[in-house]
Amino acid sequence: MDDLLSDGEVSALLSELDVGMAGASTPEVSSTVSAAPEAGITVDEQGRKIKTYDFNRPNRFSKDHMRTLEMLHEIFSRGFTASVAAYLRTVADIKVVSVSQLPFREYTMSLPRPDCIFVLKMEPLDGSFLLEMNPELVLTLIDRILGGPGKAPTAPRELTLIEQSVIEKIVNRGLETLQEAWLKVGHFQPKLTGYETTAQFVQVVAPNEIAAVIEFEVKINEVTGKMSMCIPYVVLEPIIGDLSAQKWFTVGKKESTAETVESLTKVMREAMMPIVVRVGAAQITVQEMLRLKAGDVIRLNTSPHHEIEVLIEGLVKLKGRPGVSSKKKALQVTKVYSPEDKV
Repeated sequence: MDDLLSDGEVSALLSELDVGMAGASTPEVSSTVSAAPEAGITVDEQGRKIKTYDFNRPNRFSKDHMRTLEMLHEIFSRGFTASVAAYLRTVADIKVVSVSQLPFREYTMSLPRPDCIFVLKMEPLDGSFLLEMNPELVLTLIDRILGGPGKAPTAPRELTLIEQSVIEKIVNRGLETLQEAWLKVGHFQPKLTGYETTAQFVQVVAPNEIAAVIEFEVKINEVTGKMSMCIPYVVLEPIIGDLSAQKWFTVGKKESTAETVESLTKVMREAMMPIVVRVGAAQITVQEMLRLKAGDVIRLNTSPHHEIEVLIEGLVKLKGRPGVSSKKKALQVTKVYSPEDKV
């Protein structure tokens, strides 16, 4: 019992401990804050950078994947622009605004209501993805397709069954363009499988599943609207390795074989090339040209015994003498220029 501390001694020890911890923690906090190089990153006592990771929003797509998706859909936007402009016979402009990744729930919560959401599949890949178009933009397109001026409606509304059938023609043209854009990655068959007006009713993946979201700005005449594409990670997971920029740029590059060289050589040998024989040249004034009439003679700077130039694709490659062969105008080649010769 004599070894037990009294209440006063315990209080004194606790107060000294608090003072010591406060004195030791103050410089550490200040040094950590001052050494932080950017938002979301701190530096520990040993100078190591620590980045905050949110388990609710994991990054499933790397920066390389996001850049590749952006390039693919920039190709898609250019092709879709040309397709829509030709189909509507009006000025159209579609461009990529942003490419990001976020949980599927956050994407659906951000969509307006009512909305125009098309459920798509990319066979042979499993799973579905979404193409969302602003209702005002869709109604503008429908008005233009049906012969109207293509004006935006006063208020968004749900589409009728007939209007859904009309806008599907535009969507299917977009899917053809999407297929061409994705040829860099592989051969896929996009197709339309469903239509919804409320995002909360579209549950193609789990709410917390990460998805790549590509946002577009669509301009038809003077009307501007938004369009977005949401592709869940689970859909692209089987081909995620093909979404690297390095592999994307090397698609189609194959090693040359004897067969390919022979085939290319045959094609090149059979290619047609225009040949122009420059018989001669002369200079006259504008006044002399205006006085020309049938039967006049223009004296050239060459004679029948001089060699004349032969041009292939606009470049002097041969020289020869003009003549006749089998009652046809001909040229006897007297000189062949090599690439090193300066003509």
